[in-house]
Amino acid sequence: MAKSYYNPNTNRRRRTRLRWDRIAVVVAGGALVFIIVFSLNFNRVRSLFKGYNFKETKQILNLKKSQQKEVLSQTKIKHILVWIDNSTKVANYDEYEKYYTMFPEMDVADVILTVDSILELQESLSPLGYTDDILWKILKKATVSDLNNLITNKYGAEELMKYYAIDGFIFSNYDAYRTAFATYGDYAYAVNYTNYPFLISSNSTNANYLIKNPEELLVLVKKGFYFAEDYVPSDLVIPEVNIVEDCENCYVRKIIEADLKEMFSAAKTLGYNLYIRSAYRSYSEQQATYDDIEYRYGGAYAAEYVALPGASEHQTGLGIDLTSQNVLDGVNNVFSDTVDYQWVLENSYKYGFIVRFDETKKDITGIAHEPWHLRYVGKDVAKIIYEQNLTFEEYCLKYSILPNVEQR
Repeated sequence: MAKSYYNPNTNRRRRTRLRWDRIAVVVAGGALVFIIVFSLNFNRVRSLFKGYNFKETKQILNLKKSQQKEVLSQTKIKHILVWIDNSTKVANYDEYEKYYTMFPEMDVADVILTVDSILELQESLSPLGYTDDILWKILKKATVSDLNNLITNKYGAEELMKYYAIDGFIFSNYDAYRTAFATYGDYAYAVNYTNYPFLISSNSTNANYLIKNPEELLVLVKKGFYFAEDYVPSDLVIPEVNIVEDCENCYVRKIIEADLKEMFSAAKTLGYNLYIRSAYRSYSEQQATYDDIEYRYGGAYAAEYVALPGASEHQTGLGIDLTSQNVLDGVNNVFSDTVDYQWVLENSYKYGFIVRFDETKKDITGIAHEPWHLRYVGKDVAKIIYEQNLTFEEYCLKYSILPNVEQR
């Protein structure tokens, strides 16, 4: 009988040995292929990741490699196809976009021409202190011509920005601002004085503006700044203070009533008896008053002593004319001769009122001295005007309190 031998491994599966060397070769080969493919399409991938669509990406990839790199180093440029189609200065594309965003109404060709010119001037502006941030800030208002003026006159950024910070800054007025500052020593005053020269009445002008915010407490009304004929304050009341008998419908704005009563009461406590003899006047009443004075005393007198219709503070409902018991009794002929006036002159600011027309500043206000005429501006403003010996015009120039107007 033949011998049989038992092989214990006969029924086991043959083990498969992993060939890691072959796997490594495959992986390395695949990685190499991926790297090659990715390298060839790197800029395409970057472009798509930045948010450019396929059409934009195709146009970007048509640029030279260095230009592609320049474009893709920047954040997404919204109108990239426009700039590619109109300019070869790839390095300027982001500046074109930034400027176009500021002035979207501009023609594309004008944007490119303007930005190219600005960037050519940048080297000359830098030594004057115009950093990128400052340059782009002033470009909201500056033209290429304005920038050339800065360079020609060596106007530094530090000085310019003190004027630029004032609302209403106009580049074409910059030389005049500097001249005004040399006289008045205040940046806001210089800007506003130059922009609105007729706020100072000695600067004659034919400018004519309609006030669009007549309800504002600090609205400035005078020759040049006019109320509409149909403007009537919405909160007129007859105050509970002394009023002369012939002051019919002697209205003031509700906003001043409490301080007006407080002033009259304080004066009364000290023996000064004040009266209102005139307050709100409608446009038609102003016209009638002006015509009457002009008829009786002539045009020159009327122009000096009476505001033009629409330019009177009485239409604000914030202006009042005072008198006193001494005048009514005949003790004094005019209010300015009374002790009551002296008290008003020295104390009215405490209650929010100013003596509006100073006899020494007619060239500013345009109205001869009216010691009886008070204007309400609120206690805080009245205190500043009193302590700094300002007219209301000077206060408005210094603190940029200008009415909202439209030229007519």
